[in-house]
Amino acid sequence: MDKVKISIVIPVYNAENFLDSCLSSILVQKMTSYEVILVDDGSTDSSPLICDRYSATDSRFRTIHKKNGGVSSARNAGMALAQGEYVMFVDSDDRISPDALTVMSDAARQDPDFVLGGFDIYQDDILYGPVLPSVSGYFTALPSFYEGTLLDFGELYRGPWAKLYRRSLIKKNGLVFDESLSYAEDKLFVYKFLDYVRSAASAGTAVYEYYRRPGTLSGGKTTTRRLTQLLDVVPLCAEALLRIIQKYPDCTSLQKMYHNDIVCCDLMRILRSFLKIRTERLSAGVLAEIYALLDKDVRLRIFERQVPGQIVNTILYKIGNPRLNYHLYRSVSFILSPFYA
Repeated sequence: MDKVKISIVIPVYNAENFLDSCLSSILVQKMTSYEVILVDDGSTDSSPLICDRYSATDSRFRTIHKKNGGVSSARNAGMALAQGEYVMFVDSDDRISPDALTVMSDAARQDPDFVLGGFDIYQDDILYGPVLPSVSGYFTALPSFYEGTLLDFGELYRGPWAKLYRRSLIKKNGLVFDESLSYAEDKLFVYKFLDYVRSAASAGTAVYEYYRRPGTLSGGKTTTRRLTQLLDVVPLCAEALLRIIQKYPDCTSLQKMYHNDIVCCDLMRILRSFLKIRTERLSAGVLAEIYALLDKDVRLRIFERQVPGQIVNTILYKIGNPRLNYHLYRSVSFILSPFYA
């Protein structure tokens, strides 16, 4: 067999209804220089037997069986065994496009640290729409790469799939998925990896088929459990993204993503929760941390640099009324947004 170039890590947990479809989408690839590491995370259905069947019939497939520890634990176990130049993640209820490995390996010809592809979204097995980078090619000027791939909310960066990660960077910097988190831990891993990237490539086509399934954590109401998850992960994602912004302070797309994703989606969701959820996690200290993250929003950078803005931010903290502060923040953000488009 040729030298393994891509290690495909697939965490598996009770995926018997989708696993054959997922693995078949890999077997039909024309590019054959890959290995597949199947991590059975304590499944209680027939998934372990399916994994073993593929491993027994194709030497490129390996299966490990472990006690259930969650998807991050499974991905970490797979990464530890990977031998390829690049690591690729695939979820066991999704598929890769028929020419995915060819497209991604072609994009990696100039040896970038990171390769980004697009993906198709399927809702109830019906194509909902593609999410694609607007640029293709190889980049050493990373601001240009980000300007063409971040879109409005960083949609391409929220999941670990449809990407190639240089394995040596993962190993050198001790990067792993945070096993203490159960929400957005995949986005956090991507942000942390990007902090070490010095060259990147973009494949402006869909290489992955993402299937929205009932019961996923990405949507729904903000329950106390979801709020706890947000409070745990949002500061970590914000910190990781801010480190990248500090490296490329003139990259407006990075700043826009911080505003749209971290602030308008996550922090505003937490502030709204103050209005209706009662939990000891929602304290004055947490509120102060939220305001500190709001300060980093480029559209409210006046809060950092101008005395009037500092006064307004002080008032926000002193008032301590989440309802008033939420509406005040959104109003000020709306007024200033044309100046920071």
